[in-house]
Amino acid sequence: MRKWGEMHPALRAVLVGAIACAVILAASLIAGQSLDDAAANAIFYAMMIGGVVFFMTKRFQTAAERLDEHGDLVVFLRFPQSSPGSLNSVWRMGIAVPGAERIEFQPIVDDTLTPSGRGRTLTGVGVVDVPVRKANRHDNQQDVPLDFRIITLGSDGGVIEIAAGPATLQKIEQAIESESS
Repeated sequence: MRKWGEMHPALRAVLVGAIACAVILAASLIAGQSLDDAAANAIFYAMMIGGVVFFMTKRFQTAAERLDEHGDLVVFLRFPQSSPGSLNSVWRMGIAVPGAERIEFQPIVDDTLTPSGRGRTLTGVGVVDVPVRKANRHDNQQDVPLDFRIITLGSDGGVIEIAAGPATLQKIEQAIESESS
C-alpha cells in the first residue's frame, strides 16, 4: 500500500480526504448537528486534510528529484549526543553529498533549496551497529516526514543521525561502505 501511495500521491490524498470526510461526517451526526452542517464541515475539512497530504508528499519528491540529477540528497541531520542546550534534539534540513568516509552537509531553508548558514564536512563517517528506526511523532514535530527512516552514524565529531527516505539512506550507506572497504 505504501509503494502504491508513493507512486500515486494525488490518489493517496483523495483516499485520505475521503476517509477523513466519512469520519468527520459520522462524528458530526452523532454530536447532533444537522445533515447540512455536518456535510459542509466534513467536505471542508476533508479537502483541507487531503490538500495537506498531497502537498507534503509532493514537496520532498520534487526537491529530491531535482537534487538526484546532481548526486545530492535531501536529508535531515542532528547530533543527538551533543551537550544539553546546544540544540541536540533539533533536526536540520539540508543537502548531503556522501563521499569517501565523509558527508558534506549544506543546511537549506525548505524545498526551494535556499542555503541557510555555513556548510559542514563530516569526516570519518561510518555505520554504527544501531538498527535503522522509523521517524516518530517527536521527529515529525520538526517537519521530518513520518515515512522517513533514521540511521545512526559515527564520525570524527561524534554520533550523528540522518533522517531520509529509504532509497536515500541506501545511497548514503553504499557510498560510505564502498569507500571504506
